[in-house]
Amino acid sequence: MRLSRFLATHFYHSEELCQALAIDEDTLMHWQDSGLFPKPSYCIKNQLSCSSFSGLYECEEYDDYYPRGCVNWGQGLAKQKITSSSHAFDYFAQQYMTALSKLAQQGFEFSDELFGCEIEEHLQQVWQQFLCSKYGSLTQNGLIDEIVAVDIGRLIVDDITELRTKAGLNQQERTKLHPAMKLLNRALSHGAEHEKQHTLRSRYIDALVLKYDLSVK
Repeated sequence: MRLSRFLATHFYHSEELCQALAIDEDTLMHWQDSGLFPKPSYCIKNQLSCSSFSGLYECEEYDDYYPRGCVNWGQGLAKQKITSSSHAFDYFAQQYMTALSKLAQQGFEFSDELFGCEIEEHLQQVWQQFLCSKYGSLTQNGLIDEIVAVDIGRLIVDDITELRTKAGLNQQERTKLHPAMKLLNRALSHGAEHEKQHTLRSRYIDALVLKYDLSVK
């Protein structure tokens, strides 16, 4: 799939995002400068050459693209009347912990120790990654539920497979691994064509399916 088609299919450019949120681009920039809203996931620079009856015209155009889940985040900011970065973080942390609790209720087993740090420290790290739009390109829609699914799915996979180095898996390990792989499969982006072999999907799904002869259906 061409990059332009991939972006048009899975992302909003800044004008579409602002229309969906009923804000102008100055407000979007203010949210970003204030630490409330993620930066774009993809920044595109196009060098255009246009030929018409009037002659040849050349120019450069720039487009920013955001994951579609950013609409949910922006609507939440407006609804909660959030104007400071600290309040935005609290709102993010609340949603993250709610999604974490849902996964625990679904039977996913994990502990704070799996994060390698205290949960508060982990939340701060994920918040900064959210603002720089790391998850906008890693997940399918940039939703907080997907971010949590990726975090927990990776932790469980790494724990069972010893950081994906284990030579083989027994049946019990396969049984525990399968739900985590399905979780990742639903949350991880397929990536643009030029990114596919470097994506988390490639490392945590495609490579492991081959290595351990697995299925994620």
